[in-house]
Amino acid sequence: MTRPWLLALLLLLPAIPAAAQGPAADWRTVETAHFRIHYPQPYEAWALRAASRIESIHAAVSTEVGFVPPQKIDVLISNPVAEPNGSAWPLLDAPRILFWTEPPGPEEQIGSYSHWIDLLAVHEVAHVVHMLRPTRRPLRRLLEKSILPLNSITLGAPRWVLEGYATVIEGRLTGAGRPSSTMRAIILRKWAQNGRLPSYEQLDSDQRFVGMSMAYLMGSAYLEWLEQRGGPESLRNLWRRMTARQQRSFEEAFAGVYGDSPERLYGRFVAELTEAAVVVSRADAREGELWQETTRASGDPAVSPDGKQIAVVVRPQAKPAQLVIWSTEPPTKEEEEYEKRLAKIRERDPEDVMPVRTKPLPRKPLHTFSPADGGDLQTPRWTRDGRSLIYSHRMPDSEGFLHHDLFRWTPEGGENVRLTELADVRDADPIDANRAVAVRSRYGATELVLVDLNSGAVTPLTDASIDAVYSHPRVSPDATRIAYVVHREGRWRLETATIEGSDVVRFPLSVVRAAPGVQHGTDNGHRTTDNGGNAAITADAASPEWATNDTIIATLSSRGFAELHRINLTTQAVTPITQSSGAAVEPAPAGDRIFFMGLEPDGFVVRVITPADTPPAERLFDRPLVPALPPEPPKATPFTAAELPPSRPYGIGRQEFAWFTGSQLAPEQRGIELGVRFGDVVGRLDTLVIGALGSKSAFDGAAIVSRWRGTRVNLQGHAFTADDGRDDLQGLELRALWDHRGAFHYFNVEGGALGGSDRNVGFLDSSYTRRQRGRSWGAAESLRIAGEFGDFTHIAAEAGLQFRLGGTRLGAEFRHDTIDDEHALSVGGVLPSILPRTALALRVLDPALPPGTLTGDRYQRRRLELDTPFLPATLFYTEHRTGDESLTLAGLEATLWSDPLPILNTPGLDFTLGVARILTGPLEDETKWWLSIRWHP
Repeated sequence: MTRPWLLALLLLLPAIPAAAQGPAADWRTVETAHFRIHYPQPYEAWALRAASRIESIHAAVSTEVGFVPPQKIDVLISNPVAEPNGSAWPLLDAPRILFWTEPPGPEEQIGSYSHWIDLLAVHEVAHVVHMLRPTRRPLRRLLEKSILPLNSITLGAPRWVLEGYATVIEGRLTGAGRPSSTMRAIILRKWAQNGRLPSYEQLDSDQRFVGMSMAYLMGSAYLEWLEQRGGPESLRNLWRRMTARQQRSFEEAFAGVYGDSPERLYGRFVAELTEAAVVVSRADAREGELWQETTRASGDPAVSPDGKQIAVVVRPQAKPAQLVIWSTEPPTKEEEEYEKRLAKIRERDPEDVMPVRTKPLPRKPLHTFSPADGGDLQTPRWTRDGRSLIYSHRMPDSEGFLHHDLFRWTPEGGENVRLTELADVRDADPIDANRAVAVRSRYGATELVLVDLNSGAVTPLTDASIDAVYSHPRVSPDATRIAYVVHREGRWRLETATIEGSDVVRFPLSVVRAAPGVQHGTDNGHRTTDNGGNAAITADAASPEWATNDTIIATLSSRGFAELHRINLTTQAVTPITQSSGAAVEPAPAGDRIFFMGLEPDGFVVRVITPADTPPAERLFDRPLVPALPPEPPKATPFTAAELPPSRPYGIGRQEFAWFTGSQLAPEQRGIELGVRFGDVVGRLDTLVIGALGSKSAFDGAAIVSRWRGTRVNLQGHAFTADDGRDDLQGLELRALWDHRGAFHYFNVEGGALGGSDRNVGFLDSSYTRRQRGRSWGAAESLRIAGEFGDFTHIAAEAGLQFRLGGTRLGAEFRHDTIDDEHALSVGGVLPSILPRTALALRVLDPALPPGTLTGDRYQRRRLELDTPFLPATLFYTEHRTGDESLTLAGLEATLWSDPLPILNTPGLDFTLGVARILTGPLEDETKWWLSIRWHP
């Protein structure tokens, strides 16, 4: 049930993404003992694979947690932003899980898995099972059932506990995941070696690079360490103490299990981890030379065919991603300018001490580029002639869901051309001037495809699969072969395919074998032997790049290290190149040099290395160094695939009940509302039944409003009766709504008719918003035209302009209304939930003013707004004018508008809170405040 606490949640989480792939999609449902799984029909293969094992996963997770929740859990499957993710909403009366189907690649933190669906399901089911355990306190349990359906673990435990524990279970049950991954070990080790591990206070929300991930990485490692100290039952005992009849804080429950505070024991854990990390670090490391310092998640380097330029995607924290091209030649000009600056300093002050140089000078870019919509771009690759770069970028469809598409940018001249339209293709590498090989990821399945760079046509080269995940296809210099990595049976494997004429013929060649005598490590997990006596690397492969027609440079990850290796396809010899304290990833060969990205606590930096004749010394694995090295992966729990009942059409879904309250507290208006929502988890059908009590000029009355989103054109009906002492209104409004979203624009049209006791009108309301964005600025222009026609004619036109620079926004708006000679417009008041906007078409609403403050047959409004990081709300100045009367006011206003959140069983919200001073006109020098909470379906 929706309760007043959800209002606070909505205010804290205004950016919750859409929960589904559009309610108008062809949704279906399959039901198991503990789950209702809802999915759009194109996702059926992915959904049924998840559904067939989810009961087995539920049983295994429940055993691990020590609690079996009785609730049925709704699962929604979609892919709204083309990123791998999931989330759990452990509401005690209506638990939910979201699965996003996009599979992660080998370079990502969650790129180590047995099967993406299993990893995702285990992690999110672990969240729900863990946080559905009810309290054993009678009063608290009553509150959980009636007002606040969240248990004391959810409300009391820090984020690092909740995410860390789900991560522990993900690793323990799947035998993979982050706990035993190379990436967790690398990050913890590298940060420890540099004294950059988060403090206890930073564990939940560290804003540094990968800081938000530390709740998963550091949290899981700390919980494993605690479990070793306290025994295998200690974590279950912690959850029992947190939900006991005796009220305890998390710190009190923790100390009762582990004998000390979580902060103190965390300090000891950090000390031991740092000691192990220093032991792992070696003086004879081969990390290459720091070539250019970049920040955070920068990467995707690509060297031009002539070797003279390198393109890198630079991703700063607070600015859009930028594709930067640097010369690969020595920075002669930068060095000369630097020496000139030092010479001037010495000339002015001979006793000054010149700075120590520990890093290369920042290079001046030859060219830079950012997408016009400010979004990210990925995997730029040079065309064969070296004139352009092909990159992937996510673009919205008409409902706002994102899809990967290919673009071509030509630095000389700055031309940027879109090559595909919502094709879900990325990671492309040109074969010639007309074709590129790429990965298509659609509905949770991936495949290698051929892209026509002229028409955008996409031709499959492999079967689309939810069991095989393809990544990083690269074409050999002579365009005769393709190298790529593919995830099968829990491993990322390097394979090649041949190119014959205009067709690409798959010819898998796993390059995990090496000739006898090539050193790869010890036999305790890093190397195995096949029946022929050859060594077989058990490492995961990533980011293959061709150095020559028979040699590939790739990152191989194993036993806590991710290093560059040279792989000879003729001899099958695999030779290590780097030996880093962090990670060496994303190689970009350039003749006898190899550029690559090296991991540092502030982000990835560009390094360069010339491979030595002698490979680096062997690294040994030592169990006491965990988690600076990964632990031995546990044996995976086998998840049984159960037979499923037939899926059924979703229809209107299961209608749930919730209640909510609203209010209008404004000048001369005091109203309170109480309502109930009937709706489904996908959001196809929302119905609100609302009653209102008002005093002064607020409305009394009731309404039933229902909205159907099962088609692209939404339909809404609103029956109402309301009386505020000025108007006695009864009627029915029928409305149709349609919108279209693009990367740079938003278009909305609404129309319908209102029939009632005092008026019968038809109406049309259309708006258009166009957005622009630069490196650090953004702008938007908007236009709205609305009108009512019938018993009266009223036309309103609005134009707006907004400009944003950094965290500061300046907005201006102008509105002009006209009405026929027999009627008048009034200014002031707020709109209650029980009335549609058309019912008050003759009122220009302003919550700072009492109803009827100004009247006239013409109306104009001018408004200026300013948002800055220093103010908690919007600073505004407004002028109202009706004929010869005018009024100006200024103040502060906080607003929030949200669509319904069916995942939380919550209607849409229109919230405003503010205070204003009347500067001129009626009510001059008076101060007014207001609070309005209005709900809509």
